[in-house]
Amino acid sequence: MTSDTFAADPLVQALRPRYPRLIAALATVPEGAQHLRRIVDLDGSWVRQQFTPQPPPVVVARVPDTHAVAPADIPTFDIIYAGGGLNLLNAAVLAGRYGRRVLVFDRFTVGAVHREWNISQEELRELIDLGLLTPDEMAQIIQRRYSAGLVHFHGDGIRVRPSDLHMHGVLDVAVNADALTALCLSKIRAASAANVILDNLTFAHAWVDKRRVVVQAHDADGTDRWFAAPLLIDGMGATSPVACQLNCGAPYALVCPTVGTVARGYRIDPARSPGSLDPALGEILVTTEHARDGRQLIWEAFPGQGDQAAIYLFYYAATDRAGGDVPESILLPLFEDFFTHLPAYKDTTGVSILKPVYGFIPAGYKNPALRERDRKVLAYDRVVSLGDAAALQSPLTFCGFGSNARNLRRITALLDLALTHDRLRAGDLAQIHAAEAVPALARAFSKFMIAKPPARERPDQVNETLNVFCGLLNQIGAQASREFFQDRVRWWDYTQLVLRTALVYPQIFPLTFRTLSPGDGAAWIAAYLAFTATAARNALGRVVLEPLSRTALAGKLDGWLWRRAPRAAWRLATTGAGLRQALRVRALPAPEAALSPAPVAGGRSASPGPAQ
Repeated sequence: MTSDTFAADPLVQALRPRYPRLIAALATVPEGAQHLRRIVDLDGSWVRQQFTPQPPPVVVARVPDTHAVAPADIPTFDIIYAGGGLNLLNAAVLAGRYGRRVLVFDRFTVGAVHREWNISQEELRELIDLGLLTPDEMAQIIQRRYSAGLVHFHGDGIRVRPSDLHMHGVLDVAVNADALTALCLSKIRAASAANVILDNLTFAHAWVDKRRVVVQAHDADGTDRWFAAPLLIDGMGATSPVACQLNCGAPYALVCPTVGTVARGYRIDPARSPGSLDPALGEILVTTEHARDGRQLIWEAFPGQGDQAAIYLFYYAATDRAGGDVPESILLPLFEDFFTHLPAYKDTTGVSILKPVYGFIPAGYKNPALRERDRKVLAYDRVVSLGDAAALQSPLTFCGFGSNARNLRRITALLDLALTHDRLRAGDLAQIHAAEAVPALARAFSKFMIAKPPARERPDQVNETLNVFCGLLNQIGAQASREFFQDRVRWWDYTQLVLRTALVYPQIFPLTFRTLSPGDGAAWIAAYLAFTATAARNALGRVVLEPLSRTALAGKLDGWLWRRAPRAAWRLATTGAGLRQALRVRALPAPEAALSPAPVAGGRSASPGPAQ
């Protein structure tokens, strides 16, 4: 697109007066008008979802017979994936390792993500151990490794000693997201000719009966497309209409509106002179000023290949429909702030933008205290939300890539197990999710990262509180710091962090009462008790189940349970220790082997079935 064509675009002309810096930046980017449309589309979807009191239902559960609503002889798969972002990793494993026939579709381009991904080497290794990637393929997707990560909160004028965190093994690998999704797409296609990838297809509705789920989608021309499968996976992200309906129309508890760019030409300086980038340092969380206009703006900067870097600006916010006007836009004004304040953070002289990055990073829904009969959260019969749509990852991890990698082995094995044994009722599928004990606690912590209006709180309060937090993590140790940012902090480390905060910063007590509502406090207590129970169960698993899993009795017990007590077998499989330690579900391929299924009759691969 030429600059004249971009300038003449009606949307560009409409938005230029209000967002001149954003429009000027996008004018230099290939397909800038298309990027602008996607930003506006995501922005509008978020506002409609969060501020529509009763969003229209898109899933009709437990219909007598879906053949009455769908055309005859529609394409049928084992799994339908609505949304083609992070869940491509899931689809590639189910298609390649387990031989499942999959359909993946997206309203735009399948595999075209609008955020970059960072992860630790330890977490990334799981993709090799699982057999999703070979070491050579892993090398292709890694843009840069960092020797350290920085967490720095602005300290001018605060009443405590400033304290930075210098961490190792946290978000220390920059991954080329487009290259990774391209590899996943190639593996899905290579696994079977029956697998289908469809671009520009928008989810519309789903109907569920006792045997299957039927999905209706619209293509770019508005033509209806119909598909069927035993299972629908909702991977439509933070603006998923399925996830919104599953949660009784309730908005997320927390969200990080996030914008930024991938650009080249930044000044590189290992000595870390002001405004430069250290190629060996990932800037995980950085503030350069106190809160303004009721928002504490936070930066992230991750160097990539050469002089490229992905730099983000975001803030933590509660999602509350009560009171106030419905915002016209959230991402667009934040982009304007990004381009306004970026030169004070990094030297932008000679920088050229490659693409914008943006999104809404959700953290949990508001309804954990709903009555059990009203609480769906993750699944209907034959429909389950994963990834950002499930909103179970910690907001501290910034995006769900690390959570997805950590839980990929468990979730894919459980999905295959659910299909094999027809454990596809809502209650069964609700057990298939990322581990959430630590993220549930982190959501309460993240409330302290939300700035309040100046009339209610000092502008430096967020930075002061976070400097206390960083100081205590430095005292507890590097391992505790690393595990806290990876959603896997140990029970005692978390407990002593809470106790030490009360001792060294007594102001936390009145601040807590100002920050957490009674419901928030009750939710934190419930989360802490669940965290304690999980820690005790995992300890029991290490003592009892892990030794048992190495005996011949484990396979016999598993087979007997599936024949005589399938509900108990499923419950054991979905517990934190059960699947990987006690059940011995499947032997994984050697680390050097990537997924390459050997077709067998019926379209399934030659992977073994559940242990019998």
